[in-house]
Amino acid sequence: MSGISGLVSNALTGLQAAQSALQVTGNNIANVNTPGYSRETAVQSTLTPSLYGGQYLGNGTQIDGVTRSYSTYLQSQVWSTAATASGASTFNTQLQPVVNLLAGTNAGLSTAINQFFASGVAQVAANPSDMPSRQNLISQAQGLAQTFQSAAQQLQNASTGVNQQIGQSVTRINSLTQQIAQLNVQINALSGTGSTPNSLLDQRDQLITQLSSQVGVSVLPQDGNQVNVFTGNGQILVGGGQSFDLKTTPNAYDPTQLEVAYAANGAVLSQGLQGGTLGGLLLFRSQVLQPAQNALGRIADGLAAAMNSQQAQGLDLNGQFGTAMFQAGPVQVLASSANTGGAVISGSVVNASALTTADYRLNYDGSNWTATNLSTGQAATLTSGTSGGVTTLNIDGVQLSVSGAQAGNSFEMLPTRYGALNFQATLSNAAQIAAASPYVSSAGQMQSGSLVNSNLGNLTLSAGQYSATSGAGSLVLNGVNLGATSPPTNLQITLTSGGTSGTVGFQVASGTSGVLASGSVTLGGSGQVLSIPYGNNPPGGYWNVTLAGSTAVSGDAFTLSPASGGNGGNAQAMAALQTAKTLAGGSTSLEGAYSQLVSQVASQGNQAQSALSAASAVAAQAVSSQQSVSGVNLDEEATKLIQYQQAYQAAAKAIQVGNSLFTSLLQAVG
Repeated sequence: MSGISGLVSNALTGLQAAQSALQVTGNNIANVNTPGYSRETAVQSTLTPSLYGGQYLGNGTQIDGVTRSYSTYLQSQVWSTAATASGASTFNTQLQPVVNLLAGTNAGLSTAINQFFASGVAQVAANPSDMPSRQNLISQAQGLAQTFQSAAQQLQNASTGVNQQIGQSVTRINSLTQQIAQLNVQINALSGTGSTPNSLLDQRDQLITQLSSQVGVSVLPQDGNQVNVFTGNGQILVGGGQSFDLKTTPNAYDPTQLEVAYAANGAVLSQGLQGGTLGGLLLFRSQVLQPAQNALGRIADGLAAAMNSQQAQGLDLNGQFGTAMFQAGPVQVLASSANTGGAVISGSVVNASALTTADYRLNYDGSNWTATNLSTGQAATLTSGTSGGVTTLNIDGVQLSVSGAQAGNSFEMLPTRYGALNFQATLSNAAQIAAASPYVSSAGQMQSGSLVNSNLGNLTLSAGQYSATSGAGSLVLNGVNLGATSPPTNLQITLTSGGTSGTVGFQVASGTSGVLASGSVTLGGSGQVLSIPYGNNPPGGYWNVTLAGSTAVSGDAFTLSPASGGNGGNAQAMAALQTAKTLAGGSTSLEGAYSQLVSQVASQGNQAQSALSAASAVAAQAVSSQQSVSGVNLDEEATKLIQYQQAYQAAAKAIQVGNSLFTSLLQAVG
């Protein structure tokens, strides 16, 4: 088109282009604070010119489309870093209360353990017949049990809280994936018109960003501007216009623990979920919460076993062997929900020193049992035996009894998970504290209820000590069986020969059973150990005394008599348990095990804070990089407003000029 009409027509296209560009700029300014909005740009081009009079004359301009400023790479970085930062935040938020509980300056368990031994046991050891001291020990034991229970209950509450938050996260994920699928359908329909629905694309990206804060995802494009969304390990959440809902489902072994699964078929996905709130919760539960529960339970189990064993070694104020002071929680053995048959399985701690802080999975193939340490993933050492249709399995300090197991059955064993949660002080009578050693060694023999010492040689009989074994070369007095009778009977050791070298004979007699055993001792040597077995378990083992010396006279005698209430030998042994290496195969003490737990949790807390700081910084940088491309710059938009305003005004002026020329022409020819 040429002439005046061409001028007006071209100016009109410029006016319309400037108007469209102003609308796009205005939309950018209006959405400067809209989350997920990508800056739009009006793409303008010249119209194809026309040939008039041998010359090509322009036909004005047009708006080809409105594009959004977008980088697929930068957006994927936002999603990835958002998932990592959200997971780190959730992990840290869940972890810090556990750090304060176990490793904080006001943590009560360490104080309670110290008070129990220092203010309770030690006072009884110093004043074994003092009833206030004994009553204080009972109170300290009850306080210690309450502290164990309180700490374990807080961890259990955290576990319940994790379940609730997993459910909330799954609900949020389902809502987001459904919206993403709906937007996929709308975007696909609108993209077919040849234009791009930028606002819907932005909405979908923002929903994916929100989804990333719940769980780590990967996004793959599909035809028609649709996307497929997968979890980090490739499980599909959105496929085009279809979303795949999740649900919470009880763990196959432990119904108190919720897992994440597909709603349609129940397939469990928990193992592969990482990042986001959901990944952070699952990581906290598996890496911090359950190990802390197990470690705390092992300390409770170890304390109960050590104190109960020591109690059983000594005598209380009534001359009776001590009864249990504590009771720890039971070993939990959980059957798989897929098991067939009616297997009956139970477990108990038989050797607290061998306990680990791991859980175990047991599998039965119809002939053999195998065990896997779930902390390491390695096979655990297992011994088994069968008698009367009942199979006995021994794994790291735990003994299991199984009957009725079918091929393919599987179980999970939690040896220490509930050790602290169900920890109780069972001794309430202060007189039943077994502070005294079972026997007192004395030179001489009992005559009419009195000890008469007329010995002429220099042989001595040691005070005695407990041992789990009798030792090589010892003389075991099987006819006594400490604990089978209460109180212990007096024992008298009488030399049957004398001398200054070589060996001399002796015999051991009981006031009720006569001569129990005969033996000999080498003079000038290390002596002869006499081992008196305990009949009860705990404690099991032996009370060992040693007869030694260099000069013996026939008829010399020694007496082992039950200790009186004023003896605190066994209480002293109880006090030593605070630092005795009774856990982890004899490599650590109760104090050491608790210190390890505190150190582990504190270290995890520090690492979590560092990881959160780093992840937040990386996420912020990713957002900044993405916004540098997609974000709205108000200064830039203000400049464009002026530019397009001037273009609009110039086009309007051109139209005005064209109109004036056309009017003049009409007047001239009119």
